[in-house]
Amino acid sequence: MNSILNDNVVLVLPAKSEYVSTARLTASSVSTRAGFNIDEIEDIKVAVSEVCNIILSRAEKNISQYRISFDISTDNIKITFTAENGTLDCFEQSIENEYGLYIMKALMDSVELCNENHSIVMTKKIGV
Repeated sequence: MNSILNDNVVLVLPAKSEYVSTARLTASSVSTRAGFNIDEIEDIKVAVSEVCNIILSRAEKNISQYRISFDISTDNIKITFTAENGTLDCFEQSIENEYGLYIMKALMDSVELCNENHSIVMTKKIGV
């Protein structure tokens, strides 16, 4: 088996709810290959779904696609969500009291909603 450490898997999806399942399946596959256990894989899938749903419900109408990048390193997986043809606004203020944010923060080791690249970044440590 080839090592997948330091690999980057990128998925570009239309901004349509019909493709959230594609994001979940990709997250599951990448997480499995990275060495997460079944419970951790399920956590990652749920967190990815939550971010996709937030993007789809709050993104500017001019965003037609978004990108999910899975970066695998020796000790974690970093999942970054960015808009392909626009920017994701800072969602932190609009979702700070939402249940979805609590879910993401409970399931992932870190969640960054507002960064200089207008992206959403989640990290999950491997083997913790």
